[in-house]
Amino acid sequence: MTRLLSRHAIVNDRSLSLFQKILLTTDGTVTDLLSLYTGEIIRVKKLEQSITRDRASAALKVPPETPLLKRKVLLAGRTRHYLYAESFFVLERLSRSTQHKLLNSDHPIGTLWKEERAEMYRELIQCKLALCDVVSRFFGLRPQVPILSRTCLIFHNRKPLGIITESFPSTYFRNTPAGLAVKRIATT
Repeated sequence: MTRLLSRHAIVNDRSLSLFQKILLTTDGTVTDLLSLYTGEIIRVKKLEQSITRDRASAALKVPPETPLLKRKVLLAGRTRHYLYAESFFVLERLSRSTQHKLLNSDHPIGTLWKEERAEMYRELIQCKLALCDVVSRFFGLRPQVPILSRTCLIFHNRKPLGIITESFPSTYFRNTPAGLAVKRIATT
């Protein structure tokens, strides 16, 4: 079961919560959004990181054998994983500072770019709802729980810098977060 979701379909899908829609359609980093929603400091938990010369996505517009930084991470709070992300970045297009910090620390990449004041543009290239037993395991869920994901192409200086897919269970972020009261205003 895989269902591709257009921006229009996401906005009009009544089965998605407002925050799920925001996560799927934002053109910014999700770390700060998760922190605001959960009330927790969000940290990166690296699952895998390597420099590879695997065939890059054509969208990155690089020659074969170009070194890519491949990462698999979880964005987590104190006791819970909130989001799984897989990314490929063109190593030579990252600043030396960002390269060093990505390879030697657990800082979220969006935070590094913000600190560096690097101007980025994200192009949303795909959103989908699909079964994914690999991703489900990171959240301790059964493989039958559908996963929502978005894939973005990230540009810097008008060149593709990387491609990132961020995923979370469709059962996450369904309710208003604790402590956030939503009041209805009566109209007469």
